[in-house]
Amino acid sequence: MKNSDIRRQGRESLRGNYLVSLGNFFIISIIGFILQSFYSPEFGNSVADYTSNSPLLTFIFSLIASFIVALLTMGLHWGFLDIQDGERMTVGHLFLPYKHNPLKVVAYTFRKQLLITLWSLLFIIPGIIKTYAWAMADYIYYDEPALQNQEILAKSDAMMQGNKWRLFRLEFYYALIYLLPVLFWMAGLLYFGLTVPENSEQWMGIGFIWIFAGMFVVLGLTLLLAIFVEPRRNSARAAFYTHL
Repeated sequence: MKNSDIRRQGRESLRGNYLVSLGNFFIISIIGFILQSFYSPEFGNSVADYTSNSPLLTFIFSLIASFIVALLTMGLHWGFLDIQDGERMTVGHLFLPYKHNPLKVVAYTFRKQLLITLWSLLFIIPGIIKTYAWAMADYIYYDEPALQNQEILAKSDAMMQGNKWRLFRLEFYYALIYLLPVLFWMAGLLYFGLTVPENSEQWMGIGFIWIFAGMFVVLGLTLLLAIFVEPRRNSARAAFYTHL
């Protein structure tokens, strides 16, 4: 199946599930923000004051928070897989990993991320390759929870043989959309550079405003695009898995 067909399947699967998927993204973001506030001194709470003097405690709190968010994200991926079969996505999908042997899920998440990090420390490219090799692991875990963690990663690796480039091209389509605000910002800089004399006060004023205010505009547009792109990208990735 062509990537265009997979993207179409992903969009069709989102019908009736789009708002719930956005809500789930929002819930994960809020929970992540709240957890970060517990150990970040910038938020000025008692826990942060206590951990600020202990790097070890800060590390432990951040590790726990990362695992909590990782399990919620895994549940989100499972929700996108279920909608490919015509099921409805619910908020409950986020908490499914907590109901299915959460210690095993934590061990699986830790193993996968640790190995990807170690591969990335060698060179960036091996880390990227392993990221795509294990891109289907979360879905395999959901479909075959009886498999051992190493078997899940090995099966994903086998499934992605000859398919890494296909998945990269599928997701690069969505990455290009995120480049639109940046290209708009750069085009504005180029326009000012070509039409306004470089040493004039007008160039200094407009250029200064465009450079710094434009960054906030780019950030805002990127966040708006994420509302459009991320549900479609995640749904397309789950659809990709169903055709392997």
